[in-house]
Amino acid sequence: MPLRMLFYSLIFLLPLACSKEETSISTPSTTPQVITIRDLPADTGKKGIFTLFRFSDSSIVSNSDSNTTKWDIGFAGTTIITNSGVRGPGQGGAIVLKETDFNSVKEAPETGYRIENSFNDLAIPTGSGNGWYSYDPQTHIVSPIPGRVIIIRTADGKYAKMQIISYWKGNPQPIDPFTHKERYYTFKYVYQPNGTRKFD
Repeated sequence: MPLRMLFYSLIFLLPLACSKEETSISTPSTTPQVITIRDLPADTGKKGIFTLFRFSDSSIVSNSDSNTTKWDIGFAGTTIITNSGVRGPGQGGAIVLKETDFNSVKEAPETGYRIENSFNDLAIPTGSGNGWYSYDPQTHIVSPIPGRVIIIRTADGKYAKMQIISYWKGNPQPIDPFTHKERYYTFKYVYQPNGTRKFD
């Protein structure tokens, strides 16, 4: 074969080879994953200091950034706050769904989010039976209420769903409030980073 014809043949075949390699590259899954956070400390010294948390990278945010949009929710005792209203400059908010299966929540509601209107009027209500937990005065045990799912609008206007699993360090079963340490949250969540309200 003449050298010139061989040269043109190689030029013609080269793009075909590249195209085949490109189509063989797999695309990573973009489906949001369920993440479990274990034993997040929530004001264990009982000083009224919130542990600030960010969903996007599962990180604790310094209290020096409490007046920024770097955090989404905060934990202190049984109180959970959002970055909204009097608590922070974010677009945060929350809806507490009742008698709901965590996995069946496929999409965050469009409206109905409560914000931190005041230090007493919270996005996630406190008090036994009002928000995510119940308190037994006989045993002094704080327990997550089955079927409660919290939908969070984050500081930057994205969405997450979360469910509290335990309020006790190590999630002990059964719980002895006199020997087990309280104010340690174990919870699971799904965060949607693309800005939509869909969780799958």
